[in-house]
Order: sequence, then C-alpha cells, then structure tokens
Amino acid sequence: MSETSVRGNTLPNGGVTTTTDAGQAQPFVPNTITVQALSERLMNASELNCIRMNPVAIVPGRQTTFKLDNVGLGESLDLLITGSLDIVNADQAAAAVISLDPHFPYSLLSNILVQFNGQTVLHNLSGIEALGMMVKRNKKLLLGQIASGAAAGGFIQGAARLPQQIAWISTTDADVTLGAGNGLTGVNTITVALASTGTINFGCYISVPFTMRRNLLMGLLPMQNNSVYASVGLTVPGLTGATAAAPLYVAAGWPATATLANVAISAQPTYNFWSIPTPNDAKLYEYLISHSYMLQSDVGNTLTALGAEAMQYKLPNNYYLLSLLLTLRDGAAGGLPVDVYTRLDNPFLNYNGTARVGRMDRLTRAARQAIHYEGVPTVWGQLLWDATDIDYLANGMNSTQWLNMYRANNPTFVADLLAGLTAPLTFSALREQLVPAQVKIV
Repeated sequence: MSETSVRGNTLPNGGVTTTTDAGQAQPFVPNTITVQALSERLMNASELNCIRMNPVAIVPGRQTTFKLDNVGLGESLDLLITGSLDIVNADQAAAAVISLDPHFPYSLLSNILVQFNGQTVLHNLSGIEALGMMVKRNKKLLLGQIASGAAAGGFIQGAARLPQQIAWISTTDADVTLGAGNGLTGVNTITVALASTGTINFGCYISVPFTMRRNLLMGLLPMQNNSVYASVGLTVPGLTGATAAAPLYVAAGWPATATLANVAISAQPTYNFWSIPTPNDAKLYEYLISHSYMLQSDVGNTLTALGAEAMQYKLPNNYYLLSLLLTLRDGAAGGLPVDVYTRLDNPFLNYNGTARVGRMDRLTRAARQAIHYEGVPTVWGQLLWDATDIDYLANGMNSTQWLNMYRANNPTFVADLLAGLTAPLTFSALREQLVPAQVKIV
C-alpha cells in the first residue's frame, strides 16, 4: 500500500530560531487515491442506507441522550430540529420586541456530544460549530453576498443566508411581526403586540459526519453488533437573556412582562450507514474503522487585547489536524458575532517557533475563497483554517497539508485583531482531527 506524508513539523536545520517553510515528513496514511479506492471497494460490496429513528424531545436547560441503532457501519447522523413557542406579552402599553441571536435556530443546541462505547468522545461541539462544518464540507451552502463594487474584502458575513430548507422561522399569528435583518434566516427580531400572545415556529437541519468525506470513509463506526454502542447527547441552553449569547434576548434586559410558554422542541434523528457486506469480509472495512474522525471544541477562550498577533490560541497535541474553526463574539456589541473579514487579518498556524502555515492577508484570502464559493465561505463570526481545502492544487491529495500534531512543538494559531473591536472578546475553537488506531473490530 503506497503512503504519502503529512506535514511532519520537524525542527528546521539550525534550531527553532531558523526561518523555514513547513516541510513534509513522517508517513502516516495512504494517499487520497488509495483511501478512495479502499472506500470504493467497500461501497461496491455494500449499500448506503438510513434508519429514521424515534423523535427525541429536547428541553431547555438540560441534556437529552439517545443511542444509535446497532446496524452497519455508521457514516453520519442527520438531525432535524423543529419547534414552536409562545411569547406572552403582558404589557398593556407597549409591544414586546425580542431580538434573535444571528445564529438562531442553531444556537438552540449549545452542545452535541457523540460518544463511542461510553469512553471515546468522537464529537463535542455546538450547533453553530456543526453548521460551520456543514459549510466547510458543502461549498455554496450559504447564499450571497459577493457583489461587484462591494467594499474591499467582498464578503459580508452578516448578510449571508441559509436556504429555507436548511433553516427557517415563521409565524401565522396576526399579533406577531418578524423583522428582517442580519442572521442565518434573515429574521432578527420578533415583535408581539401589546397585551397579546404570539406563536413562532422554527427549525434547522444539522448533519453530523462520522467520516472524513462522503467518498473517504475513514472513521466509519462499527455498529454491526450489540456489544458496542454510540450515544448522542443534545444540550439546549436557557432560551432568554440580555445578550446575543442567548437564542432570544433583549439588550436592555429581559422584560418582566414577557414570558415564554408552550415551548416544544424536538430532534428527528436519521442514522446513515453502510451495510455489512454479504458474505461479511472484514478486510473491506477494517482499515476504515480503525481511525477515529473527531470534532472537538474548546470553549470559553478570552482575548483581552487588540493589535498585531493579539489572537493567540495554543493547540493541544497528539492527533492529525485537518482544520480549525474559530467562532468569535465581540465583547462590546452585545455578544454579536465578529465580522472576521473586516476585523481579523493575517491568520496563520505557527509551530516550532518559526514555521508559519497558511499565513496570508485577509484580502488575498478573500480573493482566493471567492473562486471556490458562490456565497460567503463561513458563517458570521467564524474563521476557518482548512488543511483539507486543496481544490487549487492540480494533483492535491486530501492529506497533503494535514498537520502532524504528534510532533508539533508549541503549536499556536495566531491572527491580528483590527480596530473596531472591543476587548475582551470570547471565542471557541473547533478542531477537526483524525486519531489513528482508536477502534478495533469486535
């Protein structure tokens, strides 16, 4: 089996003070063509199928857990989140104006936790971060705006929208007005008439992948017998607050005259899997299931200053890094997302003190991304550093630019924070990673 190399992060000749380009080093995985061939061998002997599982009621302020069915080799999980709620306005003199977090309704899931056999945490991320991964894996998912003649940089993150099939908010209530504005659904306020009760309906679709790509099946979950299990935990935060950190908020403070009633939110899971070949030949999938594809979020990070290289995020070690997704919120704008295309510059990943991977100014970065995306390339507030985005390489392999974090020395993600922000800022960092030899056939 032929092998290729990921970035080995070896120390440059002359030590850590020597400037060098990131090089290639220790062999790890077969090249993309070989992995795809392994995947296609399984696909030819199997079929992709799905099971619609029972709906799960999810409750604000708590985690709800369910298990995947013990069938086949798990490829992904679809979650259709739907719900409705009443806003009761007891104020006899004025309408109640409620703001929506721009990420609504994805902000209804503060955590998605996927565990295998109760020991290995495969995924630990928010609904907003899960959307960021969907956008990464499905270019052109976000609609508009890249307009000729727009300000330098070209991307207007806040103006990006999702198709109504992916996320929506609606009402048929005459006492409710949905106000247009920046956000994923195009709605950013809900106004309920004085002394009235208004009902809103909402929903969104989330894809939780278990494999690197649809056609690169490393990471498949061996769910074919009852001696293993995979659990999924969905956490819904409190729904109301005074900043955009809450799904529904009022900047002046949530009014005592406004209450929520009849809150009903559910998740409809659909489990997608590749069937076990008949007759069963474990050699067709043993390599693919031996690696764990993981999405791991580090939350609650704070930035206390602005300026050149003011953003510093130290990455942990011992995995292969595929991408890094940062979700930033401004400290003085009521927790609103940061427009990363106007407020961050020169992002890069640094290791060994000298190697700078992917460093380019924001305008060059935007110009390159405009070639591959019809709309905005990332969700409002999100910055993506992507080692798997090799479309611009004529013969690029998916593993060409992965970073070997087993051998990295002090890996740190760095960026400039420009004027217009107010510290302290907060951010989460989602690592898309591959960990080898985590799973064995049972």
